Amino acid sequence: MAPVLRYALTGLLVIATAATTYVAGVAVGKSQSRQVVPAVLASVQADLALNNILRLRELESDLARGCSNEVLAKVRFDLHSQTYVLSSLYKEHKGTWVVESIAKRDPAMPAQLEQFRQQYNSWNEPKCTK
Repeated sequence: MAPVLRYALTGLLVIATAATTYVAGVAVGKSQSRQVVPAVLASVQADLALNNILRLRELESDLARGCSNEVLAKVRFDLHSQTYVLSSLYKEHKGTWVVESIAKRDPAMPAQLEQFRQQYNSWNEPKCTK
């Protein structure tokens, strides 16, 4: 076999091996991401739901003890905090599918999110003392 032919075959074999390895890696990555992403999403949703439940229990307890002013302050701060998060996401992903449902659910919300400015650098939460 001529050296040129041997080099050509070796080169083709290396290229074929690299291509096969790449395709196999992509296939493995896809299958792993299909398994991992739903679990991570479920974990994040569970964590957010638990945070909301604990906060609502706290607010309910404060209301039951007659601390409506403190609860109102907490609700306003929580509303501000969640609006800040949504505003940040909106500004980062404006014009994409990520935020297109915002305008469908509340047509005035995109303008509010665009103009939103953070008011708090720190905050001391009022305590219900009753």
